[in-house]
Amino acid sequence: MQLRPGLCQPLRGLLAPSALLWAAVALFVLPPAAGAQDAQSILQAAADRHQALSALCADFRQVVDNDILRQVTRSRGELCQAGSELFEMRFTDPAGDRVVADGEHIWIYLPSADPGQVFQGTLNGGGQFDLHRELLADPGERYVPTLQGGEEVDGRRTHVLALEPTGLSPFLRARVWVDASDHMVRKLEITEDEGFVRTVELSGLELNPRIPPERFRFEPPSGVQVIRR
Repeated sequence: MQLRPGLCQPLRGLLAPSALLWAAVALFVLPPAAGAQDAQSILQAAADRHQALSALCADFRQVVDNDILRQVTRSRGELCQAGSELFEMRFTDPAGDRVVADGEHIWIYLPSADPGQVFQGTLNGGGQFDLHRELLADPGERYVPTLQGGEEVDGRRTHVLALEPTGLSPFLRARVWVDASDHMVRKLEITEDEGFVRTVELSGLELNPRIPPERFRFEPPSGVQVIRR
């Protein structure tokens, strides 16, 4: 699905998510025992933790930095995900924007930019918004992790891991902030092509919530043109 860059900049490369996504951060120094094996162990723990979840909801703050256009876009809202193909990203800023994966289609509706159009694409079983599947699956195989120290995110102590792709990847590189206590991903930074760097910070995590089915449904508003790709 190809979308106009100007219209969909806040959602390019979304995960889930998508995406998601997303912040003042206090630094601290980890003990010097950090090495390649430590990074692998942290990534494995995060993968195990996320794989065990049936569903997840969280508040997000997202910053998209377009270096080419020298433009920064900020947004926030709530996201929910259940499995690989059910996802909703509901924006409160800009209010009314919404991204929904209903198991069959992906809907992108951005009335803040273009209230007269909604984009519909086919999921094709790709799990485009499954964070675990893309960044955490097969720890150490799809991405090589390097421990870069630690930071506090929303008052939580985290390990910062840099992830370098070992093969074909939708991202040039990524970083994830893994909670030192519960191994949940609290923040991620994705460097995409075309000069985009996306940072998503998560807070208020709800693990395995009971999500109403209507969260993953989308009905185009009356009078809105549906563009199918």
